[in-house]
Amino acid sequence: AAGPAKIESSLQLQGEIQLNQDRLAHVVPRLAGVVVASPRNVGDNVNKGDLLAVIESQALAELKGAWLAAQKRLELAQITYEREERLWKEKISAEQDFIASRYALSEAQIAQQTALQRLVAIGASPGNSGRVGRDALTRYEIRAPLSGTIVEKHLTLGEAVKEDADIFTIADLSTVWAEMTVY
Repeated sequence: AAGPAKIESSLQLQGEIQLNQDRLAHVVPRLAGVVVASPRNVGDNVNKGDLLAVIESQALAELKGAWLAAQKRLELAQITYEREERLWKEKISAEQDFIASRYALSEAQIAQQTALQRLVAIGASPGNSGRVGRDALTRYEIRAPLSGTIVEKHLTLGEAVKEDADIFTIADLSTVWAEMTVY
């Protein structure tokens, strides 16, 4: 007799579980250098901002040195400008000297901002450049750009890495993609 029934259909499909490509980060150092520390390994869970590795970089030392030099030039230009302004107001110095010092101050400000932006562009900060010691200028910390699990690591202690090397891959495994071919 015909009547209501539950019809079930199923397909067996070949498929592959993949990482969610929208929640995947390939970490590059942005600076060439030598690895001096790498406390994280494949399978470790990390939070955004956690330390992944530390490299010593000559390029970073040059950038921080340029920033420090720009800071000192700015300080000197500021002092010179204030002195020339005072002398000009007291009619002791020529206006031309005052204008030249104002121009030098503007150039020093631009140079300092340019040096700072170069540091910011690579993710470094000039904050600890005033420290004494070799590590103060060369130490570059690589941090996790997102929370997740380290699924690949391509560096070892003492290894020289290039600025565009893919040294870590971090994936958020809370979601994954299932890719299947359906005919």
